[in-house]
Amino acid sequence: MRNKKEVNMITDSFDNSDVFISPERLYPRNSVTLDVCIGIFSHKVMNELISSGVLTELPMEKAPGSASGKHAVYRYKDTSIGIYQNEVGAVGASGLIEEISVIFGVKKFIIFGSCGALVQIPEGDCIIPTHAYRDEGVSYHYAPASDYISVKNANVIAKLFDELGVEYVFGKTWTTDCFYRETVNQKNKRVEEGCICVEMECAALQAVTDFRGYELYQFLYTADDLSKLEWAPRILGDNERDTRFLYFDIAVKLAKSLL
Repeated sequence: MRNKKEVNMITDSFDNSDVFISPERLYPRNSVTLDVCIGIFSHKVMNELISSGVLTELPMEKAPGSASGKHAVYRYKDTSIGIYQNEVGAVGASGLIEEISVIFGVKKFIIFGSCGALVQIPEGDCIIPTHAYRDEGVSYHYAPASDYISVKNANVIAKLFDELGVEYVFGKTWTTDCFYRETVNQKNKRVEEGCICVEMECAALQAVTDFRGYELYQFLYTADDLSKLEWAPRILGDNERDTRFLYFDIAVKLAKSLL
């Protein structure tokens, strides 16, 4: 039996020693360089963009992804903006950012997607997260342990939203690894600490991009509702086309402002 003093939980320590595997060893550098990449969670938006002809698939010697499937990366119109289908969850989404950065030399990423409202916020409203509660595993491999991580560039996004006349709220978000274990007690604790929404990537992506020296821009829109005793799906996975593309259009405008 190990001595109690020898036990180091992942939440108590941060190991920044040399790694065995890096994305640089796995993915060759592409001849194409991208300046900004937008990660899209909605397959409906992605499929419509592909069919509309505004995206051009970029050839790669080795595409990012895993045994579950590879991910194409597209150029948006005639710009240096890349578009890719994101993965739900911290592990897949954070791995894609690292791999795509190595392949295309991109250091700026825009990530937007849905979240659950922990307090009363109308469906479809935009949230700009300021801090993320680290209830996932990835961030502890990229940053020293803490309950929350500061979400950078919130003010940059807010400035653009103000210019576009897009209404939004600032607030803390709860990043979890398991949407089937969002319990009442956990939800109440997070709300007491100031969290207004829950999602599955924000804390991890911020930790990874901080560690790698990338720039990350994240915003959310409210879908399901956890503010009451009964969960309500509302527009989760079923919002209207025009609403879905509103968020994409905002992301493109943000990307162009970063070029």
